[in-house]
Amino acid sequence: MILIPIEYFIVLSFALFSIGVVGVAASRHFLLMILSVEIALVASTLLATVMYYSVTGNGNIMLLLFTLWTIAAVEAIALVSFYRYLARYETSLDVRKLSRLRD
Repeated sequence: MILIPIEYFIVLSFALFSIGVVGVAASRHFLLMILSVEIALVASTLLATVMYYSVTGNGNIMLLLFTLWTIAAVEAIALVSFYRYLARYETSLDVRKLSRLRD
């Protein structure tokens, strides 16, 4: 039984998702954009977990949490390796300069 109303979790996840979207839109630095995407993913994880718990009514959400945390860990490893790839060639992490790679 959740002692905190579900509406609070919905508002919290919406606020975190909004912070993530604004961070991606406002930032021009690659690492800050990735951090903002991670914040948005945490918000969706929180909402999915709370909604699953409220629909099923039992506390058996460990498989869902393990799956979501595994996806987040794989994403973090991929982003760190991409960052190390860019740092090896001393490439700027400014997104405007990265868009020149298309040309």
